[in-house]
Amino acid sequence: MSTSMQQSTDNDLVSVGADQSHEHEVTPTAPHQGFNLNNKIIDVLNQLPDLPTELPTPHRHFKHCMAPENPDYGRFSVFLAGSIEMGLAVQWQERLVTELCRYPITVTNPRRTNFTTDEETIREQIKWELSALRQADVICFFFDEATRSPVTLWELGKYMNSEKIVVCCGKGYWRHTNVKVSCKDDKVPFMETFSSLPAAIEAMLKQKGMELDTNGDLVGNNVHVAKPKPKSRLEMERKIVALEREVEVLQAKMMEVDVGPKTML
Repeated sequence: MSTSMQQSTDNDLVSVGADQSHEHEVTPTAPHQGFNLNNKIIDVLNQLPDLPTELPTPHRHFKHCMAPENPDYGRFSVFLAGSIEMGLAVQWQERLVTELCRYPITVTNPRRTNFTTDEETIREQIKWELSALRQADVICFFFDEATRSPVTLWELGKYMNSEKIVVCCGKGYWRHTNVKVSCKDDKVPFMETFSSLPAAIEAMLKQKGMELDTNGDLVGNNVHVAKPKPKSRLEMERKIVALEREVEVLQAKMMEVDVGPKTML
């Protein structure tokens, strides 16, 4: 182990040095190697603000669901899509949960304590994340500057046009400019500091219809409505082609009885 990466077995803290900022991809040395993705990571780059003196009181309807447990959804949910890096990313998820616990929402968190690299566990994790991403009203992205986070980049591209994402990416991230320009081009809420993230999530939840009364309770019912799996682009294109053919057939029939296409209005 290099001197810039130190792990303490006493308090489960891991310190990642700045010179290792782009070397965090973990290559398993055994077919089914196990990882603790929920390590307590020292924030050597000071990406996360200090906890407030008085912590927020968790709302009685707030739910924090971590993979692989089945999420207990309420009406609104937030998915924490960001750096994990096989447990070497800072614990931004835990910090954000502290900020969001005041709301009557469900937070789905893919960062799990026990993760092994066997095929079954990997498939379970992927399916859990895809389902939670689909059900989320807001997807929150946080890029740890000391990681590469390729899966997070892939997820960002997949959901860039979903109109339900907020992105936090500091200037030290190795693809900061790519992320920033892409977000600006698609008018995606973008920020460079973690402290701006909770307010951005709240704003998007309100855009999605979350309304709270003076007691902080949700106005209306708190029942989850499952979101169906969206149709693929290929499936949509095939449907469009089929509809265009139906229109052509109808126009041809109308021409046979001397009814021009313009009279279809």
